[in-house]
Amino acid sequence: MKRWAKYLIILLSCMVIGGCGFKDIDKRFFVVSIGVDKAKTKSNRYLVSLKFAVPSPSKDSPTQFQIVSEEANSISEAVRIIKTKVDKEIDFSHAKVIVFSEDVVKKKGNAGMYYWFTRRRDIQKIAWVNIGKPTALDVLKVKPKSEQIPSNALFLALGKEGSETPYVNPEYLFDMKYRLIERGIDPLIPIIVAKKDLFEINTVGLFNKSSLKMTLAPEETKIINFLRNREEKSAINVTKGNTIVVLNTNRVKTKYKLYIPKAKRPFIKLNVEMEGTLEEASRRVPVPALSEYEAAAEKEISKRFEKLLVKMQKSNLDPIGFGLRYRSRHFNNDDWEEWKKIYPNIIFKVNSKVQIEDTGLIE
Repeated sequence: MKRWAKYLIILLSCMVIGGCGFKDIDKRFFVVSIGVDKAKTKSNRYLVSLKFAVPSPSKDSPTQFQIVSEEANSISEAVRIIKTKVDKEIDFSHAKVIVFSEDVVKKKGNAGMYYWFTRRRDIQKIAWVNIGKPTALDVLKVKPKSEQIPSNALFLALGKEGSETPYVNPEYLFDMKYRLIERGIDPLIPIIVAKKDLFEINTVGLFNKSSLKMTLAPEETKIINFLRNREEKSAINVTKGNTIVVLNTNRVKTKYKLYIPKAKRPFIKLNVEMEGTLEEASRRVPVPALSEYEAAAEKEISKRFEKLLVKMQKSNLDPIGFGLRYRSRHFNNDDWEEWKKIYPNIIFKVNSKVQIEDTGLIE
């Protein structure tokens, strides 16, 4: 054998013997969800909790989980200390849910913690970001009876692969980062309330660029979903005189235009289109009278939309992105400063169009 061939074989052998950083799956501990709470001790800032999936030895038994927590002044430090408590390499590639406690997101100066998740290459940018009540750790501990895989109940709810509801406003990690740095649009994050053996997700928190500023009620959360054109199926209660009816919507479409007239007050014209059926009524509703209920529904829906828009305006919050729309159509160096003066004085003009297609199977 020639000398160069011997050296080549030795070199290839060294590359194989040296190995790489890859570790087999049986030597990895997979994180499925992450929780960040306020530390209980004053010397630390965060209590970081990692929820690990523990594979079941048989197919018939459900997969178990283990939660490991640690306090530290930074999330990075807490994760490295947690590594000393487990026997396998921590793998974040399956972490799809990130939960922050209300105490953490309300406090100013914690905005930097969100960027830790976007900086790490092994955390999915399509992970869902949430607020946990009463704490993030309490949310991680919940195990619904229907759940076979750890955190799968949250995956189904936030991904809307299971239950479909207009009260859930899922927020991705990449979108939250975008909203934190982009002028003209503010972050909004769903709130998960931990019960005994189930979750409740029907409210949303609105942020400025640093912390949580407002929590919306369930009905307001539903309207936010309509404004963002994220959900079309819902139930709308309408009162006309002594009669209460419930409309089951199968189509909801919203559009808006921004008007900045000279020497006049600026305004936003919002059009809402709804189509649905009469699902429930407190008394008999004849088919010829449907137009009257459509008119009552249009008036009530316009009022609700306008009330929420004014509420967010007074708090100087803009989760819909009106400011971003303005900046996309005004190309000058002072567009952002101009919008900050315009937004507090803008008028919302909501025009609703409701069509009740039928009264279900009852004539």
